[in-house]
Amino acid sequence: MDRGRRRFFVGLGAIGACASALGCRPAAAPGSTYAPPAATNATPDFAELAGFCDGVEPILAAEYERRIERVRAKLTEAGQGALIVEAGVDMRYFGGPGWGQSERPLLLVIPRDGDPLLVGPAFERGTLDARRGPLNFAVRTWEEHESPYALVHASLADTKLGAEAIVATGPATRSFVIDGLRDAAPSRGFGAGQAAIAACRRIKSPAELALLRRANEATKRAIELAAGHARAGIHEREFADLVRAAQLAAGLESVWVLALFGQNAAYPHGTPEGRELAPGDLILVDTGGFLHGYASDITRTWAFPEPAAIDADRQRAWEVVRAAQTAALETIRPGVRCAEVDAAARQVIAAAGFDPDYGHFSHRLGHGIGMEVHETPYLVRDADHQLEVGNTMSDEPGLYLAGRYGIRLEDIVAVVDGGAEVFGPRADSLTAPFGV
Repeated sequence: MDRGRRRFFVGLGAIGACASALGCRPAAAPGSTYAPPAATNATPDFAELAGFCDGVEPILAAEYERRIERVRAKLTEAGQGALIVEAGVDMRYFGGPGWGQSERPLLLVIPRDGDPLLVGPAFERGTLDARRGPLNFAVRTWEEHESPYALVHASLADTKLGAEAIVATGPATRSFVIDGLRDAAPSRGFGAGQAAIAACRRIKSPAELALLRRANEATKRAIELAAGHARAGIHEREFADLVRAAQLAAGLESVWVLALFGQNAAYPHGTPEGRELAPGDLILVDTGGFLHGYASDITRTWAFPEPAAIDADRQRAWEVVRAAQTAALETIRPGVRCAEVDAAARQVIAAAGFDPDYGHFSHRLGHGIGMEVHETPYLVRDADHQLEVGNTMSDEPGLYLAGRYGIRLEDIVAVVDGGAEVFGPRADSLTAPFGV
């Protein structure tokens, strides 16, 4: 399918290469025909990735307008009269500018009725005019001796919002900003806007899904090409630089990379020292970047220089991790609780003889992804959120045995009618760790 796009639906497959979680066999025996790409010491330019992300549009003004109407409907349901959002991801989600937080707050005011506007410092007016966002919000400014919070309430009064109406604040709004808003209007009620914002951001639009799909396909292809440049003696930091360069060549921005070799991967986020690659190591790469503000997050684990170089225990562990990931994928569908998906993966790992609960699989199964790498919903025990069409999240089981190895496989999936869509090819086996 186009650029490796796959759909994974409930009932369409057995659990990976394992007939059962207890019957996994090594993925490759000595004498395997697997041949890793030839490594080279030359610094690659990854020219073959140029243009990979072309043709996917950023979010357009019409979609930002729909988001504002959607959150207004949520405000109405909650009995709230306005939403105030401080600079950050939530502001950008509603079409505001990318802006850093400082002691001088920039606030996006979204009244239930009336036009949204930005309230910011007067000396930043020129910058705000140039960066007010795709919806070209009106801007009201305050001088250094004036109160931004009084200006917010005056602006709300202009929209005929009553003094008794409850105003919601976004989850990233700092406490001193909330205090300032309260002090400027003691009679007004304030509430949390987190539920309204999260309900909007959790459901991805077709445009958002297209960006997430391409970003994650790009990261997968970049890891695959960088793997061809692994060589004995390369340091984790050097290899991370290669993975980063490949994603930048594909058109991603703000790329981050975690590259771990051998025993270092037994700690899910590694150790500060790093190490050099040696034959017989497993390589674990967890990495991602952003395409027009939407994130990728992919993890692959593979054998260096080939599957035959690692022992049967690690080969079997890799198969168990893939089986756990597959079990989770088979569980994902609309209406399923997030906790059930996490449990499905853990059952496979425990049945294979590894420590149950958080013993050898020490973290939650997954996290939502969108404009942030980690956002709601979370696939974790006791999470009651019921999956909805348009939710996007990671599926990333792992096994971590201190002093021995760490293995993790991570793909980004979207909830669709009847199951889940995986963005890009899955790791198929140790002989095809980047898909077939």
